[in-house]
Order: sequence, then structure tokens, then C-alpha cells
Amino acid sequence: MREDGGREGTARNATSSGLLTRVRAVVGSLDLDCGCRGKLDAALQRFEALETRRQLRGLILDARHQAERIAALLELVGELDTVSSDERDLSVFEEIALLFEDIKIAAARGADDMLRARNLDLSDRSAS
Repeated sequence: MREDGGREGTARNATSSGLLTRVRAVVGSLDLDCGCRGKLDAALQRFEALETRRQLRGLILDARHQAERIAALLELVGELDTVSSDERDLSVFEEIALLFEDIKIAAARGADDMLRARNLDLSDRSAS
């Protein structure tokens, strides 16, 4: 049940954040009238807020997936209750160790998701 899971979302989030920065830089260099500039800035702020919420939803969903994965792995680790000190099949210890490793990976990923969620800027920029 090995599933390290790629961090495709991480790369996408960094790309969308970088893209918004580049769009702001290009728009900042344009000679727009005041009304148009205000509308464009407001639209970019709304887009940025929506993008941040989308990122947050993705992080929460992935953390939930990791929690479900850990729960399933814990059920498999329950096999430890049937292992005794006179176990003859020593491969069972390696199998259980691998399950614990998978739990560790899923827990680290879920924790990383939650730390990244905490660091998102969720302030309402449209109020500025």
C-alpha cells in the first residue's frame, strides 16, 4: 500500500502565485486611466482571493485523504495483535514496519498540508 503521492498541487500553487505576480507586474507597467486601473486591480484582488480559497480547499482535501489513509493503515497494523514472541515467519515484522513507514509518510504529508494552509493569506483583500 505504498503511495508517496506526488506534490503536483504544490508546483501548481507556486506557479499560479508566480503567474499572478507576473500579471501584476505587466499590468503595473501599462498606462491605464484611473477608472480602468481600479477595476482591474479589484478584479485581480478577487481572483487572488478565489485562488487562495481554491488552494486551501485542495490542502484540506489532501489532509483528509491522508487521515483516511492512516486509518486504513492502522487497521492493517492491527495484525500486530496476532504476533507473538515465538513468531516463526519473521517477514511479518518487516511488513508491519513498512506499514508504520507509510503511516509516517501520510502523517508528515497531512501535517505539511495543514502548515501550508495556516500560512495562506486569507485576508479579504477586496476590503482594501
